[in-house]
Amino acid sequence: MPRPSELGTAYRSSVSHLRHCCTRIDTLLAVKRIGVRDCELIYESAFLNAVARFEGLLNRLLEEFVCGSSSRTVAHYSLMSARSRDAFRKMLTRGRPYVELMPFDKCLDIAKLYLNQGRPFSDIDAADKHILAQVVLIRNAIAHRSDAALLRFRSEVSGISFLPVHRQFPGALLRRPYRVSPVATWNDLYFDTLEKVGAQLAAAW
Repeated sequence: MPRPSELGTAYRSSVSHLRHCCTRIDTLLAVKRIGVRDCELIYESAFLNAVARFEGLLNRLLEEFVCGSSSRTVAHYSLMSARSRDAFRKMLTRGRPYVELMPFDKCLDIAKLYLNQGRPFSDIDAADKHILAQVVLIRNAIAHRSDAALLRFRSEVSGISFLPVHRQFPGALLRRPYRVSPVATWNDLYFDTLEKVGAQLAAAW
């Protein structure tokens, strides 16, 4: 099993590739090789990929914290001694392929069952937790496209009110700048936060 630091490095590498993909798509849009909607679909796909990989990272880190080497940080330790990784996975997932750890509050609740005070998951800043909550709302709006998911997306996600009503969809928001100096899109903000939280957790053990 890779060490937590290696898992964090692998996740950063995957997000870097997704960023590059979005940049290339923007270049094609600028020279009219593709349409705006095509570009937005690629952004949405890249976003879903990043979030799915992040949830996979949470699963693998939780397993490593419980079943792997002891942490060098005094307050970070497992509350149980698993007989094996397979045994822990079966207990954690209850026979399912994996356990859902997003929204992040769900991850915290599960982590507290196996780790001292849920650390290091419970050490994540409140501001980053808020952004992760927005990430889930956007993911649901992309993945489900249901009226309920889109309603929550449009009423609870930051920045959406600046888009015209007919453009209030995830792809349009992700491509919209949230900061002008230096220029960064909402997609950049979400990718930055996913990378930051992943790196913090991977380095904490």
